[in-house]
Amino acid sequence: MGLVKLVSLAQAQAAPLTPGDISALLHAHGSMTLEYYAPRGHDPQKPHTKDEIYVIAAGRARFRYDGEQVACAQGDAVFVPAGVAHRFEDMSEDFGTWVVFYGSEGGE
Repeated sequence: MGLVKLVSLAQAQAAPLTPGDISALLHAHGSMTLEYYAPRGHDPQKPHTKDEIYVIAAGRARFRYDGEQVACAQGDAVFVPAGVAHRFEDMSEDFGTWVVFYGSEGGE
């Protein structure tokens, strides 16, 4: 039987950044990690080696990827395949997002 893990938004927002990373690692299981990311001012992300899903937890931003830009806000979900350059821009002061990385290196 698997381990069930509940992480509240308040816990995620209060979690310290993972050493050497720009997000807070909240849970890991197999190839999956659950993280919380709340950049302020500038989003320095580089393309990731795994597929990922963002679920916007608070605020709003513009999401830039592969030469495109879309608006996103609380409640929206964004899938990003491994290797695609992306970042959040024009973030509100309360912006924060859940991040789920999963699968094999290089994406599925």
